[in-house]
Amino acid sequence: MFINCKSRKKPKSFSLILCLFLLCLLSGCGLRKAANQADGNQITLSPEPNNTMGVSDRTEEADTNNKVVTIEPSDTSNTTEDPKIEDFSEMDKYFKDYTFDVSYDEKLAFYQRTFSIQGAFDLNRDGEADRINAVLKANYEEGSYIEVNGIKVTLDPFNPSGEIQIIDLDSKDSYVEVAIFDEGPSGDPNFKFFQYDGKELYSLGSIDRYALMDGQGKFISWFHLTNYFKPQFFSAWGEFKNKEYVITNHDVEQYIGKTYEVDGSGYFVPLDKNPENFFEHTVWDLETLREFKETKIKLLDIHIEPEDRTLNWFYVELPDGERGLLYFWIGD
Repeated sequence: MFINCKSRKKPKSFSLILCLFLLCLLSGCGLRKAANQADGNQITLSPEPNNTMGVSDRTEEADTNNKVVTIEPSDTSNTTEDPKIEDFSEMDKYFKDYTFDVSYDEKLAFYQRTFSIQGAFDLNRDGEADRINAVLKANYEEGSYIEVNGIKVTLDPFNPSGEIQIIDLDSKDSYVEVAIFDEGPSGDPNFKFFQYDGKELYSLGSIDRYALMDGQGKFISWFHLTNYFKPQFFSAWGEFKNKEYVITNHDVEQYIGKTYEVDGSGYFVPLDKNPENFFEHTVWDLETLREFKETKIKLLDIHIEPEDRTLNWFYVELPDGERGLLYFWIGD
């Protein structure tokens, strides 16, 4: 029998059941929605796509990265980045235009003289001149000292000349230093540096006379330079940290294989093969001494010790193809 749904009336009980079913269905949806809202992780990890939220996230990440770039690298770059040799020049450039009053007995031989030195200079840049006195005696004789505003530090020069300078080792700090010259025991001239901070007088250490400096606290020793090569390069650089002189090794492998111009008197020992021990082939006599004048050499290897950065022994190839060990006289 065919039933006409349009004309047939629904029983009241059926309508009541239908209403109850719809009410339960709506209640269940509400419960699931409440559960989702209570679960914070689910909402956070599955947000609806929103352009504003995406821009906000990227901006916060960029801000965090900016803090890393602008703060941390600025500190580490000053301590780890090797300096450039073109930023260095002779120490004389950094001497202040000031002359001390130096007196001594001219009748005595040079090695017998006692130098008395007086002067005044604002060492800690507080606007007031500091009184500087020094007594220099030769051959490690007792009684040598430097004194600033009554604060005395004993010295032990071997061969002083009476030369004393005011120098700015690092323009970034608030001090200028006193530099006392010593010829050394066997032709090893050097400067000893002293710093006064307004309360104490510190000995910073010494540097060989012909070292280079950049005026920003960094130095390259004459012994760590290729003094007869053009262009020059270096094996180490140093700086004063916490009243100590700290040396940092510089990678010299990058210079091997390049061609340089050599000027000056050097020793050359012909060798077909690169020696394993360069000391065994080092000979200091006239037979191995040669005069180089703008000679183009190819640098094949550099012999250098990790703990001693003296840069002086090179395995090279001369313009005529001859190979050998090249080195120079750098003192005792």
